[in-house]
Amino acid sequence: MKTASPVKTSLTRTVGMCLAATFVATVFVVPAAAQQAEQKKLMAKRAAEADCYRKLAETIKGLQINSDTYVRDFVAESDIIESNLDTFIKGVRLGRATYYDDGVCEVEAEVTVKQVVTHLKQLHTRHYQGSRIVGTDFDKIEQNFTKKIIKVVGMGAPRPDLPPDLPQGVASALGGPKPTTRPTSYPAIWSRVQPQGKLMAAQAARRDAQRKLLERILGVRVNSKTLVRDFVTEYDEIATQASGLVIGSEEVQRYYHQNELIVEVTMSVPTEQVIRTITELHTRHYRGSQVTGTDITRIRENITRKTFEATGSGVPNAKYVSQGGGASPTGYMAPNWSASRLTAKGYGTDPDFGSAQGKLRAGRAAISDARRNLVERIYGLQIQSNTLVRDFVTQRDEISSQVQAVIAGSIEENREIEGDQVVVTVSVGGPDVWRVLHSEMLTEARH
Repeated sequence: MKTASPVKTSLTRTVGMCLAATFVATVFVVPAAAQQAEQKKLMAKRAAEADCYRKLAETIKGLQINSDTYVRDFVAESDIIESNLDTFIKGVRLGRATYYDDGVCEVEAEVTVKQVVTHLKQLHTRHYQGSRIVGTDFDKIEQNFTKKIIKVVGMGAPRPDLPPDLPQGVASALGGPKPTTRPTSYPAIWSRVQPQGKLMAAQAARRDAQRKLLERILGVRVNSKTLVRDFVTEYDEIATQASGLVIGSEEVQRYYHQNELIVEVTMSVPTEQVIRTITELHTRHYRGSQVTGTDITRIRENITRKTFEATGSGVPNAKYVSQGGGASPTGYMAPNWSASRLTAKGYGTDPDFGSAQGKLRAGRAAISDARRNLVERIYGLQIQSNTLVRDFVTQRDEISSQVQAVIAGSIEENREIEGDQVVVTVSVGGPDVWRVLHSEMLTEARH
């Protein structure tokens, strides 16, 4: 029997080791790459589902209840109402995910307008404590919304964080990593922006969030006839110090869009701090009879959230963006107005203008008038050379409702009394309007 030579034995061992290494690479490296690709798909789906729920919330909260009230205003008055509506939205079943070659995932969701109206009526009957909205007002929603079904399309790409302003419970239901306060990397489109431009965009978003945070606090109900806003505007001393409601607010989340140069920042302030400030304002400056100390105490009992939060939007200054930086991956150029605040004035009066309550009613009428004028201004804005916002929105009920939701969340910038009328200036962030429009433009471009 022949014995293998040392050279042949060594050669055999070498070949064997190479084959073994190849086998190991095949078994472990390829599955790892496949696993990474699958993980990206899951992250994209998760982001798309979050975007879908967010758009559902925007659309539903943008539905108009009566001449001067939207669903957004209705739910802002009560934590219980808002929480129940968020639970309803979270319960809407989502459609199947669609994946594209560029890694983007799309998820559809739909709910009938009748289901929404029925649920809103139930919330009104069980939890509403005000007098400005009656049950029959909700029937007007079906009359004004021409389609019977609300349908939205959420889009997402692989990224660990989620967009802000999600309905309660959605983030935890989707699973995955928690949102980061400050992302450690930027989406590819932001490589066109200089560092100073990124910082300025985030600062603008932070200021916008603080304005919205104050507006959200002012929308809380004090008693059956009065909101915090009414209590604050009744006396100049209180209105002057109302900004203290958001002093000490902190940034809890920052979200950079990956298909547009928009950054969103969420600011938060402890509820206990807000209530303490309201109590001090009432004790030191209030001289009326519409709001009592007992009413202020009930605010503490009715608010279940531990913090008030609001999200603002910002865009970088054009001089810090390299050439072509304003365009999205689909080629849509962000219009100039998307980087500014959009304002409008409104006027209101009341037969009993001389009384405190008459001035409050006149103020409400002025806000409604200002928002109607803001709608007209926004609808007249130009998207492209031959397209206005009105042209794009008119045939799309869902987008119209989302734009209305943005306008319903407009901020009161200034209030003055001129003779026997109240003049109110309201504003809304251009990035907020552009985000809604641009998202739909991207969806249409993919189909």
